[in-house]
Amino acid sequence: RTCPLQFLTLLALLPAGLGWSISPTFQLHFSRSPARATTCEVQMELKAPGQLVASTLAAVFLLSGSPLPTLAVSGGVADFGEIAGQDMSGGDYSKKDFSGANAKGTNLAKSKLKGARFFKADLTGADFTGSDLTAASLENAKLDGVVLTNAVLKGAYTGTGLERAKDISGSDWTDAQLRPDVQVKLCKRSDATGTNPKTQADTRESLGCP
Repeated sequence: RTCPLQFLTLLALLPAGLGWSISPTFQLHFSRSPARATTCEVQMELKAPGQLVASTLAAVFLLSGSPLPTLAVSGGVADFGEIAGQDMSGGDYSKKDFSGANAKGTNLAKSKLKGARFFKADLTGADFTGSDLTAASLENAKLDGVVLTNAVLKGAYTGTGLERAKDISGSDWTDAQLRPDVQVKLCKRSDATGTNPKTQADTRESLGCP
């Protein structure tokens, strides 16, 4: 069972005859915790003729022994677009969609972002100090200079770019989905240290550092 196979399953759910322009991205998530299943996430940017804004559709399939994949679908136009440099600190943005948003230098410190989606968002220099990013999706986001001081990223879905964060001290990565190469780079950082003030998790331990 591979991601492309799940992609074909997802295509069958789309309304026919609309002339969709589709750009799929496949992500495999391997959990370090045996209690959590390995998943395959299919993320697609969809645009029908005449639409001004491309919507994002995602599906997560459990790679289990069942003959048909377990499917969960979410989609729609992103909740935020052009928010570069804005002060959005202290807000509750749980399960909000920031997919494709320009959030360069945006202040999201001390915000609730549980389950938020940042697929292909530009988070260059964004500040997530003390924010709760539990189960948030950061795949394909630009993360250069992002501040993750004391942030909670438990169970977060990530990709590349985290190694270019400005600061990760005091962050909690318990059960986060990390690429092995990125995990190694994070563990080598001098700021991979401290204890998260909210969860009391040790940063290095939560990263699985030796």
